[in-house]
Amino acid sequence: MGLFNWLFYILCGILLYFFVSYIDIKFKLEKIDKIIVSNVLMVLISGLCYRLGIMYTSNIFLIFVFMMITDIVFNSYFNDKDFFDKDEKNILYYIILVIVGFIINQEFINHVSEVFLTGRDFRIVFWLLVIFYLYNFLKSNKLFSKKNKNNNNSYMSVNSILTSYAKLKYLYYDDCDCEDRNISNILYAIMIYENKNRSSFFRKYDNFLFKIKGEKCKMGIMQVESKKFISDSESINIVYKKLLKIQTKDKKSSYYDLIDNYYGFNNEAVKYIFDIIKKF
Repeated sequence: MGLFNWLFYILCGILLYFFVSYIDIKFKLEKIDKIIVSNVLMVLISGLCYRLGIMYTSNIFLIFVFMMITDIVFNSYFNDKDFFDKDEKNILYYIILVIVGFIINQEFINHVSEVFLTGRDFRIVFWLLVIFYLYNFLKSNKLFSKKNKNNNNSYMSVNSILTSYAKLKYLYYDDCDCEDRNISNILYAIMIYENKNRSSFFRKYDNFLFKIKGEKCKMGIMQVESKKFISDSESINIVYKKLLKIQTKDKKSSYYDLIDNYYGFNNEAVKYIFDIIKKF
């Protein structure tokens, strides 16, 4: 393979990682969903290459290798996640992704002169399977059900939670130093949860869009809706005041009720994080 082949695979791997990550953040995909979506996108890229006369499809499954490298680098420098955490099973995920991609690349893409729906029966079967998958995906309300979206957040591993807790406590200790230690722990639990769903990298992107559009949006590490720019510390203070206000209204409520009342729904993920960090 020539230099331009490698550059093409590297660029596609990087773009594919951020695109799949965006879909994952928006729709909370399971790993099996991400594997299917990634391979469908690989086939679409191959189809466009055929149409544009770009002959770089013979080993296009390598974009998944560079997708993994991008994931490792991004998590190491921009995110508060441990890529090699055994509980997250990221290595197994990428091994399966590369194997499936290799099989589709060798048995499908490399054996046809056109990927899109013109020609051999195998291509028709492939796209029927894609349509069948999308039908079941939509039918399960993963895209449109708010209730499912709120309750489908996969729990973080204990190691990831404690790593995030240590980093965030170092950065925001003064902002979370409350008289009630349980309130402090709730602040950290919300912070860890929101930071997982919207990392600092994407929050900087949100801040950039806010400066351009000036529209009301979620801002700060606590993801507080605001019409004006607020810092991470200001977002923590806003959440702290809201928690105190909720607590004042219902003094008999437990700390778990306080979390649910803050979010407006039964947020088991935040309560799970709260249970872990309150032991330390």
